[in-house]
Amino acid sequence: MDPRVVAMLACVGVYPLAVAALVLGIHRLARSRRGADVHVPTVSVIVSARNEERDLPRCIASLLALDYPAGKLQLVLVDDRSTDGTGALIDAAARADAHVTALHTADLPDNGLAAKARGIAHGFARATGDWVLITDADAAVPPTWARHMLGAVTPDVTVVGGTLLVEPRRWWGATERVLNLFLQPVNHGLAGWGAAVAAVGPNMGIRRSAYQRAGGLEAAPRRVAEDLTLFRMASADGGRMHNFLDAETAAVLTPVPSPAHLVSQMRRFLGGGVAQGWHYALGLAVVILWGTMVATLMLFGWRLAPVAWAAVFAAKWAADTLLLAVQARRAGSRLRWYEPVLLQLLQVVMLPVLAVSLLSRRPIHWRGEGYSDRFAVR
Repeated sequence: MDPRVVAMLACVGVYPLAVAALVLGIHRLARSRRGADVHVPTVSVIVSARNEERDLPRCIASLLALDYPAGKLQLVLVDDRSTDGTGALIDAAARADAHVTALHTADLPDNGLAAKARGIAHGFARATGDWVLITDADAAVPPTWARHMLGAVTPDVTVVGGTLLVEPRRWWGATERVLNLFLQPVNHGLAGWGAAVAAVGPNMGIRRSAYQRAGGLEAAPRRVAEDLTLFRMASADGGRMHNFLDAETAAVLTPVPSPAHLVSQMRRFLGGGVAQGWHYALGLAVVILWGTMVATLMLFGWRLAPVAWAAVFAAKWAADTLLLAVQARRAGSRLRWYEPVLLQLLQVVMLPVLAVSLLSRRPIHWRGEGYSDRFAVR
């Protein structure tokens, strides 16, 4: 057999096996549990918002509807130097509900941080709960969220994480949804094997004492992606993670406003991973290079061996469909017919674009002026 055909079969043939391992890992994940009033810990929920007047009302409404003991819940809403009506919405929520604490970073001392990390750090400074849950202004959480995220924590657990579902509005919203459905199972699947590598920023929690022992975000050397930094802080504390993939703990996101925002978001995620250290950077490099190679073979492999190419492509398509379907079903959603098709296109286009983008070392822009960070391996 032509060595090039053997190489193609070996490269792409590993793909379904990797997906099968992730699916089995997801199957091994424990379901979240509803904690009783007497057992759930005190919790502070932090939302850092900058120019989010469009989505913030839905987020606040979902937080006010949380099924959690009133005396154990604090909502900390942070207006991070907004120039729209975000600050007024936060102040109105604080006036209407005693559980809400309103903060404005423009009125507070500079903590040396940028992007979402700045507002989250200010929120931690005012948090009173034993646990701190974090979500985004463009996210809505179910009423079961806090109670199920913290329903089974034991003293050795220092971080909890859930999953994200994106509303498929417009074509870039559908793209963001598919990317999330494809990328998140990597963490969920590894977590099922006891090797979680991250927690997603709009749906995570950390024990406040672990955060304080680590010195807070202000003391962290790597802050491009604050969720990865918080995860590393909690992991370094020696604690375990509870990683959940179910409807009771899933947050639903409004899609980003434009395709440019989506590319910027992906660069920020990858850049944050690179900035966490050489082991994260190496893992991302392997995934991107392998993914780019698979995409290239899918585009041109038919010229070498049409029958072998068709077989491995069919196996890859089936594996991708299974992975997307398992993720969506566990999160209480459903797989749309076009999503596996869209994923094939994204793998061919997005991975090479992101690889070139990371090599360019251009700044990562997010949420307007002042939201730019350069990333590098440390």
